[in-house]
Amino acid sequence: MHPILVDFGWFDLPLLGRTHLFLPTYGVLFAAGALTAWWWFLRRARTLPVHEEKVFNLGFYALLAGIVGAKATLIAVEWRYYLDHPREILDSIRSAGVLMGGVLAGSLAFALYARRNRLPLYPLADAVAAPLALAQAVGRLGCFAAGCCYGVPGRFCAVTFTDPVAAAQTGVPLNIPLVPTQLIQMGSDLVLAAILSVLWRRKLEPAGAVFWWYVLLYSLTRGVIEFWRGDSVRGVFFHGHASTSQLIAAAAGILAAAMLLRGARARRA
Repeated sequence: MHPILVDFGWFDLPLLGRTHLFLPTYGVLFAAGALTAWWWFLRRARTLPVHEEKVFNLGFYALLAGIVGAKATLIAVEWRYYLDHPREILDSIRSAGVLMGGVLAGSLAFALYARRNRLPLYPLADAVAAPLALAQAVGRLGCFAAGCCYGVPGRFCAVTFTDPVAAAQTGVPLNIPLVPTQLIQMGSDLVLAAILSVLWRRKLEPAGAVFWWYVLLYSLTRGVIEFWRGDSVRGVFFHGHASTSQLIAAAAGILAAAMLLRGARARRA
């Protein structure tokens, strides 16, 4: 589609040699989504009795852990390839990575920082749920621009990629109608963000319930959409019948359902 937003051309750089410098559309949209979600989360956090600077740092470290976690998961599931091509680890900086791995790492950093600084973990987790879903929606638009996370060949509402740069960067097949999994996921994430906003405004109890609804609903939708994904860089198992994201989504969905049931029993008690 449009993988390069601004092209600076080719340059001979020390140690790197002949290098193509450009501003990727995916990177710009990812940053826009992350910053918008961060701003939205900070606004929501002001309604809670928490120190604003600590909440700012909480969002920063969670975002940083999410970025590192997504790329580390990508390298982990494709470790044989990166072991044979260690230079490609540097090129993975331009890759989106495995989003579910990023969400898992970001959530872990979020929880650890909140606990260490005695912040109200579950109320803050509820506040960040909808902004996180919005950030993922904007990020999927970046995936569509780059050509990554593409779908299997199909005819219904199919899209056709034609940019050779997209194919070189992401491996997306050119001139073949593909299921627009990026746009489907974006629409799903936007709907999820709206649902979570309503639940947060209604002050769903107990604290943490909104976040666990995010985990459950996202895991379900992501797990289903994965069946129409055509790329294998995210890692596939069991002869291609399950992906890394589906395995993570299954575990996360079970955990979220258990936590929601626990909360429901606590309310009845």
